[in-house]
Formats: sequence, structure tokens, C-alpha cells
Amino acid sequence: LENFYKIIIIISIIVIFSVAICWTGGTQFSKSALIIDPNHFYAPFTMTWFSTNFMILCYPIYIIYILIKSNSDVMYLKTLRIYKVYPNKSSWLQYFFFTTIFLVLWIGANYSYSLSLVYVAASITTSISASNTAIVLILSWIILKDKFKIYQIISILCAVSGVVVISLDKSKETDKLSTLNHFIGIFLAILSAAFSATYKVLFKKLIGNANLGQVSIFMTGLGFLNLFIDIIPSTFLCIYKKEIIDFNYIPWLPIIGSTLLSLLFNFLINFGIALLHPLVISIGMLMGIPLNIIVDIIFRGLKVEKEFIIGGSLMLLSFFLIGGNDKLLC
Repeated sequence: LENFYKIIIIISIIVIFSVAICWTGGTQFSKSALIIDPNHFYAPFTMTWFSTNFMILCYPIYIIYILIKSNSDVMYLKTLRIYKVYPNKSSWLQYFFFTTIFLVLWIGANYSYSLSLVYVAASITTSISASNTAIVLILSWIILKDKFKIYQIISILCAVSGVVVISLDKSKETDKLSTLNHFIGIFLAILSAAFSATYKVLFKKLIGNANLGQVSIFMTGLGFLNLFIDIIPSTFLCIYKKEIIDFNYIPWLPIIGSTLLSLLFNFLINFGIALLHPLVISIGMLMGIPLNIIVDIIFRGLKVEKEFIIGGSLMLLSFFLIGGNDKLLC
């Protein structure tokens, strides 16, 4: 039994560092792809569509995992009864309707996140993104009728204060365009956090405490729907030159890096919560924030101002207060 706990601790540590590295790497690669040569390649929506398509792999990988675990017992796989994603909603029309809602929230969160990276440092975007935990709490009070707790209220105040302080980081600059871009980036990061929080609360409301199989088949369905639906706005954005894709200048390395790390990040979240503990994922995401700051300082020449340090610390405190206290937040 002691050896078992040691193995769990080692695996948890590996997952924590993997989550932090994948989140940081995926974010930094996405930013690089969008700012390397925007005159020849600028396609945040298409990048979001492309990376989301790989969520189709979730359920096949889950099946492989189950078959290995059950020694290729197909009958065991059939008894899991995970095909019904939404309880009490069995028709295909209902499935399509609710999955479409989740897809809109998913794309909204990731598209806003990618756009934010164009305007502000990745460390600012990730710091504000972590504030989605506070928005989750507010929505859970309204939609899920959860009870108020003192530490939750303190957490929300810290998150709001942190966002306000970070938004003042460049308010002293005389360059109006730079200041405007900064506030646009802040707004997009907040919008991403709001979409993400709504997605999580709605998932809890409609699906409840889903098992790993339900989550896997849900993510695969989301990927399939994205493949056929979101190609339409992506095509129109390219036709009307709102997004630019010159195939001779596509930055394949950062795009592939971002896609693979984002896919691994989602796998770690889904499988980590089911097989380990939500706190493990929360700690991993918490570590991703300072890791992004370090990368920005070393590779992107970020100058850390006192407003950023104070605001980032407040949002870290907010995330820390509730990160390990509610499974809904992961």
C-alpha cells in the first residue's frame, strides 16, 4: 500500500509539471504563430478550428485505454454504458443542440484567448485566464444554486482587483495605440475566461459528474461537430481577408507545437481529473502562470512592472483560494 501511494505521488508530480509545460508551450507557440509574419499568416480562428479537430482522438484513445486495462475484453467495454452523454436527453436533435452550445463556448474561449495573445504578453493572458475560477463561482451561485462561502467571496474580490491592477500596467504610456491594444488584449482575456467559466458550469449542469468515458465521447463529438461546422466561418474569414493564410509562409513549427501541446493539455485535464484528483490539475495550471512569465522575460523581453506583479499575485491568490476546494473548477 505504501508503494502504491508513492507511485501515485510520483505520477501526480509528473502530471503537474506536464500540465504547466503544455499550457505554457501551447500558449507561447500560439503567440509565435500569430506574430511571426502577420502580413502573410494571421489566422487565429482557423488555428482554433484546426487544433479543436484533434479532440476527435479522445474517445478512440479512451477505448484503447479500456481494452488494455480489461485485457481486450470487448464485453466489458459494452457494459460501461457511456454512450448517453446527456442524462434524460436521448434524441439526436437534443444531442446536436446541446453539443453545439458547448462548441460555441469552447471556440469562443479559445478564439478570444488566441486573439488576446496578439495584443498582450502571454503571461498577462494566462494570469487573467486563471480568473475564470472566480467567474465559475459566480455562475455556480446563479445556475447551480451553490451556497456562498467566505473564501469564495474573497477569491472573487482578489480576481477582480488583480484584473483591474494589471489593466493599469500600461496606463502611463503616451502611445495611445499601444495603450488601446493593451486594453483590447485585457478585454479579450476576460472574455475568454467568461466563455471558459460558462462552459464549465453548463457542463456541470447538463452532464453532472461525468465519468471518463462520458467526457471522452463528449470531447470526440465536440471535435467532429467543429470539423464540419466551424470550417464555414473559417472559410469566409479567409475569403474576405479577415484572416490571412499564405501557404508559402505558414509557420508550421509553432502551429504543430501549439496543436500537439494543446491536445496533450486537454488529455491531461480529462484523464488527470478522472484518474487522480482535480487538485493535481489546479496546481499544474497554477505553475503555468509563473512559467509563462519566465518565458516572456527570457525570450520576449518582457519588462515586469509593479502593477503586473501586484495584479498577478492577486489573481494567483484568487486561484489558490479556490483551486483545490471545488471539483467544478477544473
